[in-house]
Amino acid sequence: MPLSKSPMGLGYVLGLIITLQLINSRTLFAGVYPDQILFKQITITGAVEDAKGKPIAHVTVVEAGTVNRTQTNQYGQFSLKTNNNTPSLQFSAVGFKNKLIQVNAGHKVLVTLEEESSIIDEVVVTAYGSANKRNFTGSLQEIKADNLTKTSAVSFETSLQGNVTGLHVYTTGQPGGKSSVQIRGMGSINGIREPLYVLDGVVMNSDNNSKIGGNGAVNQINPLTSINSNDIESITVLKDAAAASLYGSRAANGVILITTKKGRKGETILSVLSQGGILSNLTKEKTISNQDFKQLWQVGQVNQYIQNNEGSDYTRIYNDSQLLQHYQSLAQKDYSSVYGHDDANSNWLDAIYRTGTTQQYSIAASGGNESTLFYASGEYLKQNGTIIKSDLERKSGRLNMENRAKSWLNFGANLSVAQSDRNSGQYDSEYVGGLNPLFMARVLPQAAPIYDKTGYQGIADLPNLIEKNANPIGVIEVGKYENKDLRLRGSAFAELVLPYSIKFKSTLGIDHQSLEETLYDNKVFGAGGGQWNGALYVAQGQRSQLMTSNILSYQNRINKHSFDILAGFEAEESKMKSINNSGYDILDNELLSSSSIGTLWSWNGQSDNYALISYFSRLNYNLSNKYFISGSIRSDGSSRFGKDSRWGNFWSVSGAWLISDENFINHNKINLLKLRGSMGTNGNLPPASYASLGFFTTAGKAYASESGLSYGQLANPNLSWELSKNIDLGLDARLFNTLDITLDYFNKKTSNLLLNIPVSSTTGFTSQLQNYGEMKNWGWEFSMKYRVIDHKDLKWDTRINGTILHNEITKLPSDLIPTYSSSNGQNPLITKVGESLNSFYLRDYAGVNHENGLASYHVLKDGRRTGELTTNAEEAGFGIFGNAVQKVQGGFLNQFNFKKFSLDVLLNYGIGGKAYDWTAFKRDDDGFLPQFTSTKAQLNPWTPLNPDSKVPIRINGNNTFSNDVSTRHLYNADYLKVRNIRLSYHLDKFRFLQGATCFIQGDNLLLWTKLDDFDPEAITNGVNLFQTPTSRSVLIGVQFKL
Repeated sequence: MPLSKSPMGLGYVLGLIITLQLINSRTLFAGVYPDQILFKQITITGAVEDAKGKPIAHVTVVEAGTVNRTQTNQYGQFSLKTNNNTPSLQFSAVGFKNKLIQVNAGHKVLVTLEEESSIIDEVVVTAYGSANKRNFTGSLQEIKADNLTKTSAVSFETSLQGNVTGLHVYTTGQPGGKSSVQIRGMGSINGIREPLYVLDGVVMNSDNNSKIGGNGAVNQINPLTSINSNDIESITVLKDAAAASLYGSRAANGVILITTKKGRKGETILSVLSQGGILSNLTKEKTISNQDFKQLWQVGQVNQYIQNNEGSDYTRIYNDSQLLQHYQSLAQKDYSSVYGHDDANSNWLDAIYRTGTTQQYSIAASGGNESTLFYASGEYLKQNGTIIKSDLERKSGRLNMENRAKSWLNFGANLSVAQSDRNSGQYDSEYVGGLNPLFMARVLPQAAPIYDKTGYQGIADLPNLIEKNANPIGVIEVGKYENKDLRLRGSAFAELVLPYSIKFKSTLGIDHQSLEETLYDNKVFGAGGGQWNGALYVAQGQRSQLMTSNILSYQNRINKHSFDILAGFEAEESKMKSINNSGYDILDNELLSSSSIGTLWSWNGQSDNYALISYFSRLNYNLSNKYFISGSIRSDGSSRFGKDSRWGNFWSVSGAWLISDENFINHNKINLLKLRGSMGTNGNLPPASYASLGFFTTAGKAYASESGLSYGQLANPNLSWELSKNIDLGLDARLFNTLDITLDYFNKKTSNLLLNIPVSSTTGFTSQLQNYGEMKNWGWEFSMKYRVIDHKDLKWDTRINGTILHNEITKLPSDLIPTYSSSNGQNPLITKVGESLNSFYLRDYAGVNHENGLASYHVLKDGRRTGELTTNAEEAGFGIFGNAVQKVQGGFLNQFNFKKFSLDVLLNYGIGGKAYDWTAFKRDDDGFLPQFTSTKAQLNPWTPLNPDSKVPIRINGNNTFSNDVSTRHLYNADYLKVRNIRLSYHLDKFRFLQGATCFIQGDNLLLWTKLDDFDPEAITNGVNLFQTPTSRSVLIGVQFKL
């Protein structure tokens, strides 16, 4: 798209900039260069102190309109060289209000800074720049480094849970496992649901690039794990269109801006961190004892005999003690012949779980002088998970440098490298049966021995129980999954200060990944056992993402009118290539490489390239520092779409009114009151790079078992972005200098949903990816901060936030059958107009029929009860019974400071969601799979002698379908979690120490929920399969500065 045809061309913006400057100039024919360069360079010195006269260190001093800057030393002193005899200097420091003054050369400057009365006054990182939060018209939230490093999370995004309003993180206890982050709900059905991550101005590649895990063999890897949280200065979450629309086609799910630490002027400061601790499972499944299993099994076997031989006349047989004893004797013999291991008493969960450990060591150096600043760090992290043979090892380093070469030139570079090695035992699988050791450990009875004389094959002696290759301990210990992920991220920038207060900044960024993966199913256990004699999958891949950004900006003030104009061009290109192969008859268990494959299944390669070109512009207008208007527009062109639909335009308009600056406001009571509103659009791309193209594939056999080409995808040249229209209304307030309140209403309507639409069978396909369908997310956000106690030695701050969230699908194609799966309970969800995503489509369980012990169901018609009951599951019908969306969610933080001690307590909660326990569906099945153990919920089942039982009759091989998908295994997923507690002791400067902090902390310490054995935050769609349990951690550590 030519620039002249872009929504707001650079030429137009430049013309506006120059026109405004000329209006404000004293002469229309000012020189090309700033007149300051004609003067001899002079040095301005001074000091900065607080209201009590105490020197303030690390205050940033900037000559207005230039990149010329310095910082105060530990005594609050500074010196700055300039070409201007009367420069205006901007003073800023964390915790203090900014101050702008004009100084005269030759006079020593003494500046007093006032403490900030509100977080509203802070300068926050925004899209392509920064802004004073007081003047900002959009919705965002910033988290500082202190809060990020107060948890033991390996990956920074889990530290946001409970701290950021409207943001929810789903994650398991798998070291290095992928998290799912949602901002203001789920933004798509088939498109990308994750927010956009921007690291130091460069868009990150946050896709799952696993070539094995992506196919369901193991859980997806987490690319965010490669970032050391100790290197992060702040994280800004952009929520509405006004805050995020400058990122256009990728901002529909919000944007997370990550800013890493920079150097500070002065002597080099070394910061050292050492911490370590233990991990355990927050939740643990409660299975029955070996004796209880034996009793249940025999009861089920007795009832099976009665069903087969006595016409299910249970009442007559149970009242005939002689005949009942006969069947009980047969059941005992059957149990002994099947199991014969009364003394086994194996605890499979104890065998697969362990006490994990975590350790982290980090060192950072920061310093610089008037011209050059640097920050350098190195880190080592090792975490052994709570499941045997699961671990993550990370080694990372970072170097950030910035040089102020001239008063009109500033340049710098950021470089980071991380090597993350992850191992697991193939237990994060998304498929079922003996292939998943976590599932099998949860269902195998204690009667099944873990070991015998030959090692892990004790279960092989029980052919009637389950196939011998299902031993979960053998799958993990002898099998293997590992990935080695090398990440290199870097960026370089140059910033020029041009005439007429114009700045130009050019940035070049790279994000490179090199990945190696190995998955081995051993010859005895798991998927490789039996006929395959071992199976091996090997993959190698590389992805390189290059980005360039060029931004022209202008700031000026004309009387009461302030202008901030920005225009830019951005281009991004990503290239990926991979080679992967798989096969069986593995020749060497130790040398697991492609050469060990005896018989090849597949050997193929893949390349994946895409590009994005963007033009964007933004205008901020400020009248009297009370009335604010902002507008932005971005035009994106993506290679993922056809040539006629690859360009899209995204915009936002926003405004704010600072009511508290009006004369009619009582400023003693109302320190800040701001109304703001915004509306605009964002986009969302399809996950696949070639979603719009038709292509051939070599996968499978083309004809007569011979390799060849086949048509792999039906082209759709009209495929385009999902489009989100956003409205946000907000209020920011500070009252009595102690209470901060933020309230937002948001409404996001998403259209052109990417859906697989049914097509004519004459095309050779059943469906095609098309744009059709609509969905909306709406609700309220609330946050409050209050200083409860503010004494010299004791301070107590409390923060609470909450989000009320609603989701609804409002439009789907008329010929699209509501999608759900109810045949095995693995995905009892439905996608239907008028309902939320992840709605549960189930039978309505009514309890036990006390006459015959069968499971009873409410008969449903059109999803509503008719008033009738039935024991025939096929006659019961289905209905929608809630969804997995937590209607209210948030966090509660208390921070106490007493002298040199500090205590932080963070809780988070969720209310209103539902969860379906698929594991309970399999274990508590009334004997349908008698070889599986049960929970205590199955004890004391119905018999004619126990007619009031709440548990249906147990029959081994039960074919009454009492365990079919129903509300029987649907639970209220409300929860309250003690997310983090940290107790710290701070030491002042002593000899060579600049300061130190000793701490002990715990994460995920307690959980209150009605769910018996899993954490609601570990499941993204409300269905509990067999995720790794959430980890509880307790750590001790020390951090000191030299």
